[in-house]
Amino acid sequence: MIFEALYASAQKNELILIDGGLCHWHLRRDGQLTISEIISTRPGAGQEMLQILKQNTKAVFILSKCPADLTANNWWEKQGFVKLKKEKTRTGRVLNVWVYKPTQPNRKKGLNIKE
Repeated sequence: MIFEALYASAQKNELILIDGGLCHWHLRRDGQLTISEIISTRPGAGQEMLQILKQNTKAVFILSKCPADLTANNWWEKQGFVKLKKEKTRTGRVLNVWVYKPTQPNRKKGLNIKE
């Protein structure tokens, strides 16, 4: 993370700071909400921040990536995310791509998640 990016995100209200947690995210015009970083230093902080993001009615779906070798992948699944695919970075590290699609009726419709 670089401070300029965090500052810009804070200016756009795309940064969540709570006791024991930080979440840097971006909502695209097509409704994809992408979590860039989510850092938790106390139990429950990650879930608290994720609940804030899940309440964003402009988000059609939430996308996050996690290195495949980390145990954090279990957390994404427990939060209702589904593993969409795997990707390789330029350095060769494998990432799991996780997606959460809210089922609330007041969400935008029509965006298909490509696998």
